[in-house]
Parts: sequence; C-alpha cells; structure tokens
Amino acid sequence: MGEQLFKFLFLMDPYDTLNLETETSLLLMDELKQKGHTVYWIEPDLLYLEQDRVMGEVRPVESVSPFRLGLPEEQGLANFDSLLIRNDPPFDINYYHLTLLLDYLPAGVIQINPSKALRDLNEKISGLRLPRFSPPAMTTKNWRHMLQFVKKQGEIVIKPLGECSGRGIEKLSAEDPALEQRLKMKMGEGKSALYLTAQAFLPAIYEGDKRIFLVDGECLGIVNRVPLNGSFMGNIHQGARCEAATLNDHEKEILQKLATFLESHGVFMAGVDLIGGNITEINLTSPSAVRQINEVSGMKIEKLIVEKILDYVAREQSRQSTKAPQIAENVPAGDSDKAQSLILKRLNSATLCRDLLKGLPAPLSS
Repeated sequence: MGEQLFKFLFLMDPYDTLNLETETSLLLMDELKQKGHTVYWIEPDLLYLEQDRVMGEVRPVESVSPFRLGLPEEQGLANFDSLLIRNDPPFDINYYHLTLLLDYLPAGVIQINPSKALRDLNEKISGLRLPRFSPPAMTTKNWRHMLQFVKKQGEIVIKPLGECSGRGIEKLSAEDPALEQRLKMKMGEGKSALYLTAQAFLPAIYEGDKRIFLVDGECLGIVNRVPLNGSFMGNIHQGARCEAATLNDHEKEILQKLATFLESHGVFMAGVDLIGGNITEINLTSPSAVRQINEVSGMKIEKLIVEKILDYVAREQSRQSTKAPQIAENVPAGDSDKAQSLILKRLNSATLCRDLLKGLPAPLSS
C-alpha cells in the first residue's frame, strides 16, 4: 500500500515580499511536492468567512524553483488536509482577526500552528511561562514602570510585542541622560500608549543567539547567530553571522520542558531563541532559518520536517476520525442528512469520509 497523499494549503505573504535568503516555507513546499503531495497557496487578503465556512481564493503551486502558481480557484478551506499558517508578523489586529476566522475550520483540517495557539502565545513573552529559564523581564504600557526596570537592570533590550526579525528593538541604558524622554517617545502616554516588553541585556549575545528548530517536540537543527561588530542583535535580517552550534545540558533541559509546554497548546513547530541559556523568544507564526541551519550543518532538515508533518497530519486525522462513528450513532434513524453533515464537518480526508458514510441511508430527496 502506497503512502497516503495529502492536500496542503500554505497561508503566505505575497511572494514578492518574501526574504528568499531566510525563506523556509518554499523548502517545505518543494519537499512535499517531490513526495507527491498537492500544495496550494493562499494569502490573507483572499481568505474570508461566508456564514460559518472559511473560504478563499487558492492557487496550486505548480513549481517552487522557478516559482510558479496555477490559476486561482475558489474553494472552501475544509477541502484541505492541513493548513500551514506561514504569514509573518506584525501580529496586529488584522492578524488577530484572521485567527478568529480560522477557528471555524473543522478539526480535520490540521493547522500548523493552530490559530488559538498563535493568539494565546505571544512570541516575545510566552517564554515567561518557564520563568526559571527566562531573563528578568518587564511588559507594560507605562513608561514609568519601564524606567524603574531600566534603573534596576542597568541595561535592557526593549521590543514591540507584535513584530519580528529584530524590527523595533532597542538597547537602553540607565546611564543615558535622555532615557526618560526616549521612553516617552517610544511608548507614548495615556490611551495612545503601547504595550512593550523588555528583557535585561544579556552580554552573552556577543557569543551568539541560538535558533533551535523544534518540531513535534524534537530539535531538528540549530544555528548560532553572532551579531555584527558594534551590534547587539543576533537576527539574520540584521546581518548576524551564522555558525554551527550544539546544545549543552542546560539548554537540553530547557527544550525538554518547553516541548511539553508547547505540546499542551497544540504547537507543532517553533523557532526557539536562546541567549546564554535563557529563552528570549519563541517564534510560532512562521519560524525560519532552515536554510541557515542547512548551510552550517550540511543537512537538509526540510526533509526531516516534512516527514514529521506527514506523520503528524495522519496521526491527528486518525484521532479526529474516531469521533465520527460516535456522531453517527447519536443521530436518530432516518436523519442521514444530519449524520453526513456532522461527519463531513469533523473529517477532511475524502476517502475516509466515503468509507465512513457507506451503509448510511441515502438522503431523502426534496
């Protein structure tokens, strides 16, 4: 019996806005296509909720290199086996609303990562769920609170809650005579004030910021990102140099505990950032750096990631399918329309649906 083939949908930013130097989604698409799976593309602007059905204008990915999409098709997203949510932050009000729409997808459409997890776990502060492994931190919209935090720590790194790739990050010092004014300018006051988070500055950043690619609880690859001379930022987008890395026992303990925490929220794939044995960020929306991990390790970890994705989708669909017979049993005799509707909402695999529906009486004609 051959391998089960799936229909995947990637929720993406427009192709011409992607940073191809660090793009991970295209590697995953290419690997899935090579294995015979069907891959489609959709962008947030083309996704909508019609009554309680998530719909969208999707396009088949005909080729990854050179990149080519097929003609657009209007489809219900319930037709897919899995949705990979890969559009980048900012996690703003539009991103938040997008996750609300995705909540209407049936459970049989396996989301990576689930929309609820993207809402519940902010990338900048979710590491604080493991406070023993996190640096001293302050999250507030009150510049006076932040001022006291800077004075206590001496130096801090302050970050917007909804951004990525190092955008909006600043290093602040208690010795700066203009510190108060800078905080007021950055954070605002009153109703216009913005929530920001800050962490105590970690000098270990100059030794590097480790990105760990965690998939289904397992570390599949690591890259150490060393800031440019004169910089304190280990982001690849900010010019950091990449080098091979390993994990020490303390870091392995962090990942073990973090894997349990993420699994409890349904998170399948994450990019974990560690500086000096501290969790500084947990990237969930569209974790990247697979290309850089490949370069420094000589591996092609997209192959490992895709194997885990396929296993996960099959496993989760099987778990969801066990609920279908129970649904059918609870429907009164003769009400086959309702039974079929409920089962189809729960399941996404067309073959599995047909098998389960065999033997049910045909719907009454109107």
